Amino acid sequence: MFFGTLANWAEEKKLLPAAVVTVMDAVRRHDLAGLAVGRYEIDGTRSFFMIQEMVTKPVADTRPEAHRQYADIQIVLAGAERYGVATADPARIPLDDRLEASDLAFYPTPARESFIDLSEGDFAVFLPGDLHRPGCAIDGAVPIRKVVVKIHRSLLGL
Repeated sequence: MFFGTLANWAEEKKLLPAAVVTVMDAVRRHDLAGLAVGRYEIDGTRSFFMIQEMVTKPVADTRPEAHRQYADIQIVLAGAERYGVATADPARIPLDDRLEASDLAFYPTPARESFIDLSEGDFAVFLPGDLHRPGCAIDGAVPIRKVVVKIHRSLLGL
């Protein structure tokens, strides 16, 4: 996991894998505020991004998730969002396993879950296996707009 802000991108990208930097630079060339909600390809199924709009929910109404094939980069464009996070644990058993169909599995709340708040311009990089709980409200439900970038693990050498 890595958390940062686009305001410091020039410095923070020095710490990230080359594939993450390449894909993030491709995403940042778009007018993200003007794009319609939907999916946009960068490199076919190897890397793409989605513009999403939603309303945040209480933590209790969200579920921790993880992916096997893709890293997730979540960039908050408008609003603020809380994320539950926990380190990868191969022994963790999903409650709802959709990994084969959609590279998504939902998990029970981990014993050691931490939380981080992201606001406009902040981003989080979750590698395959990193548990994350997006869409959580901070001080009550608010509408948010964000980008979710997907990078296939093969681009990361995993």
